[in-house]
Amino acid sequence: SSLQCPSSVGNARSHHSRQRFWQVVVRSMTDAEWAANMRRVLGPHLEAMNSEVQQSWGPEVDPEAMLLRWLCQRRNLEVPPVSVRRKKLDEQRTAAEEESREQRDPSKSSRAGPSDKPPRKPEQPLSARLPVAHRKPCEEKEKVAVVLPPLAEEVPGKKEETAMSLDLGVQMLEKKKWTSQLSVNLPECKPWERTLQTVQERIISDQTRHSSHSQLLKANNQRMHDLMAYMHQDMRGQFLAKVPLLSNKVLDAKTQFRLVSFLKAETFERGQYIIKEGEVGDKLYIIERGVCEVQKKLNGREVTVGHLSKGAFFGEIAVLYDMPRTATVRTQTAVIALALSRADIVAQLTPEDLEHMKLIARTQVFGSVPLLADLDAERKAKVAIALKSQRWYRGAVLAGQNHITSRMYIIEQGNILLTPSKRSKSASAQEMRLGPGQFFGMRGLLYGAPMGYTITADSDEVMTLSISHEELVNTAGEDLAERTELDAILHRSIRAHLVKQIPQIQRLAEENFQKVFMEAQEVTYKKWNVVFRRGDLLRYVYVLETGKLSEYDGELEQLVKTNGQVAFKKWNVLQHTSDKTSEYVYNLKSGHLAIYDDKIGERKPFEGKVSNDADVNCPEHVTPGDFFGAECLSSKSARAPYTLVALTDVTLLQFPPSSIWAVQEEQRQFLSRIQLFSQDVLSKDEQFMLVSKLKPWNFQGGRYIIKEGEIGDMLFIIERGVCDACKCLNDQEVVLTQLKKGAFFGELAVMFDMPRTASVRAATAVTVLSLTREDITTVIGEDKISKMQILAKAQVFGSIPILAKLTAAAKNTIARRLQPKTFYKGDVIIDHDQAAQRLYIIESGSVMVKSSQDEKGQQLLAGTSFGMDMLLYEEPYELQVTVFSDQVKTLSCTLPDILASAGTGEQEALERQMQRALQMWLLHSVCLNGESDKQLANALRKCEVLEYKQGATVFQKEETLTSVYIVIHGVFAPDSFKPQRRTEVRGNLVNASPISFGMEWASSDGPVVAPYTLKAETSGALLSVPLAVAHPV
Repeated sequence: SSLQCPSSVGNARSHHSRQRFWQVVVRSMTDAEWAANMRRVLGPHLEAMNSEVQQSWGPEVDPEAMLLRWLCQRRNLEVPPVSVRRKKLDEQRTAAEEESREQRDPSKSSRAGPSDKPPRKPEQPLSARLPVAHRKPCEEKEKVAVVLPPLAEEVPGKKEETAMSLDLGVQMLEKKKWTSQLSVNLPECKPWERTLQTVQERIISDQTRHSSHSQLLKANNQRMHDLMAYMHQDMRGQFLAKVPLLSNKVLDAKTQFRLVSFLKAETFERGQYIIKEGEVGDKLYIIERGVCEVQKKLNGREVTVGHLSKGAFFGEIAVLYDMPRTATVRTQTAVIALALSRADIVAQLTPEDLEHMKLIARTQVFGSVPLLADLDAERKAKVAIALKSQRWYRGAVLAGQNHITSRMYIIEQGNILLTPSKRSKSASAQEMRLGPGQFFGMRGLLYGAPMGYTITADSDEVMTLSISHEELVNTAGEDLAERTELDAILHRSIRAHLVKQIPQIQRLAEENFQKVFMEAQEVTYKKWNVVFRRGDLLRYVYVLETGKLSEYDGELEQLVKTNGQVAFKKWNVLQHTSDKTSEYVYNLKSGHLAIYDDKIGERKPFEGKVSNDADVNCPEHVTPGDFFGAECLSSKSARAPYTLVALTDVTLLQFPPSSIWAVQEEQRQFLSRIQLFSQDVLSKDEQFMLVSKLKPWNFQGGRYIIKEGEIGDMLFIIERGVCDACKCLNDQEVVLTQLKKGAFFGELAVMFDMPRTASVRAATAVTVLSLTREDITTVIGEDKISKMQILAKAQVFGSIPILAKLTAAAKNTIARRLQPKTFYKGDVIIDHDQAAQRLYIIESGSVMVKSSQDEKGQQLLAGTSFGMDMLLYEEPYELQVTVFSDQVKTLSCTLPDILASAGTGEQEALERQMQRALQMWLLHSVCLNGESDKQLANALRKCEVLEYKQGATVFQKEETLTSVYIVIHGVFAPDSFKPQRRTEVRGNLVNASPISFGMEWASSDGPVVAPYTLKAETSGALLSVPLAVAHPV
């Protein structure tokens, strides 16, 4: 047995006797013998345990049940469903025995007062009673202190746990220290002292328990805070690991964890700019919450090119280089962004990690270097390692104009100034200033061409990274196949870049560009060979790869015969003073020159220095990528404006314009479908000129191309993919229709600053072509622009119900009659009581409109019209329109202007058509809002127009009614209330809300009784709508 008892009974038994006992037990014994032996051996122990447990935990605890649970848990056995609390029957029995004992001997009662006798031990439960023969006298037991030792497994080397740490079914929150001498067991302890002692012990126990609970709650609370902080840090760490410069491939987990602690949360309100294009920063940002839009400046305006949401990052290159931001990021919602500065990264990273990060940053910069853009990530990394770093100081010359390109340079820090040669006529030959992330020397690297620029350090300190062609190829290793493949990739990339220098090709979508590029062929010309002659029909477009070409405008045979030397006879004029745009530079080889002043007739010897170079130098082209013959891309009958001759052996890329013509013809057909650019307005040549201005855009599925309500100046044509045209109705976005290849939208934006009437969202990956207002005005003449503006105005009539169904010719006639007028801030355009004589369209600016019942006005922008609802009957406008912006331009017309669009005998029919259109609009506005035009027309046939004179009664109170009445014109007043009119804005149309009577009973199934009397205060007309029509089932 693992139980030990210090009593005399337990000490009398030796270890050997217990061993002999268990040997006997192992043998076959009867149940009675087994029970007798167990009572003899364990009885004293159970009795001692029972006494100590009751003194420590109270009489309500059953020691044997508690021992049973402990033994089962110790042996990993199923605990029987036995409660450690005594049964209620035992408690009642004990109480009854106590009461009867007190009645027999009152002097022994605990309420009798002080006594010298020792306190009576509590009655044992029946389950713990043993036969009297096996019990020791009480005197012997009282002489020996009863000790209940800790109940624990005896495991060597393991700290013992008390029984309180086990689940014994007792809800104890305190570990009591067991002692052999308890004050409550001492003979001198009085009964009332025993009771107070118990209360004190329980108070201390409760205090300890509550303190323990409080500490436990605090610990749990701290653990929860720590867990949430860890999860928060872990989430930020995952965001950080998505940044290529800070990913697991660059930094280890410990370094990433340190950087996470330096992330600073910055809060931005909606519409706030986080970074702006062109500014230099030193922070990267990670979006933790919210949505941002990415914008780029094109044609002087901000264009949204993408959106960023949770987990997205931007500005990562800024933590290493002072590079200007390539785009603007503005918040669309409230945003929390995590910022990490360059200083924090430099302070936390080792020099090795910093160099590794710079290496990855260089590979990202390669995306903007066309020569390296098509390399895979592994090859880019090898190239980044091979780059050589150099430091330059202000004024240092990195290369001269005639310096043969041997290395390509990428600027890592500072600025570089590129000054072109005065002889060069290349389209790109202009002074340029380059900054971090930009490059030079790429075009000539593969061909060994001259730089063509004088390249100078323009900052106090400039850091560059450079690589030669040989070093590039060496990154492929010793394998010949790998080196050949890499060199082929580089040549293909640079050739594609050179071809894209032609503006007409640069604007092609990638799919169309590949078609053109596949037709390019390499051709060579020997020295003095003619590529094309002046006046020849241009059949090809040429792009220079290697060698030197010259534009020559003289006698070609003479130039070739003298090997570039031109002889002049005496008194021949080389250059007149009035010719300030000479394309030639002459170096004197032999003879004498004179300067002749024709005003005074005096000749003076030319004293200029004679150059050792005696060749005649025509305008030269040595830069790879210079192109010739591009005029044939815009006109099939284009002829060469000069003779192009090879001054050295040259290599050119040659491709026919037919492939580009096919693409341009398709795009021209797209344009011609737009009324503004149709053949009724523009010639084919003008259409092709607009095609040359088209710019491709790529949008991923789900991206918005335009948004309802925004102001734009671009029209778009879908070249590939599908778009959804959406509109916000009842605070929900509804898809109106799908737009496919060849469809266009936003055409009015190229004429007027009008808000978009709908949103267009890419349903799939989409390529669209854009054309801006500036593109049109720079290509098309003013007379054609005026004609296009008239057509654009006529298209605005589509949003005015009484004009929407007119013929295109009638709309154009009305558009020509529109009268422009300018108003200034604070001017009243129309007033409430003013009779409607004109229909107004806002061409530019903004106005404020309100009715007499409106507390606040509504702001209206360009493209909005007002005055239509009262124009046909010259009723009061019921609106006040005031200029809100500094200046407003309007277009307006009268009813006679509209009727004049029809012939003399057709004006009455046109007026009836407009009246019918007005009645359909009233039906739509009052009771049939969701119906189509066809359904409205059918409903109108069931309605009746009722004319009333002043003072006439429409219906009496208590009269049975079967219709709803809508006011067409005139004033009608009920006897119990005054109708209210408020401002209504429906799309681009503004009006005072229509007045109707009976909509409150329109939902009734049958005839209703009129709750008031309705009379006509002036002559007028009502539209009587049957209840079945006003409230269709």
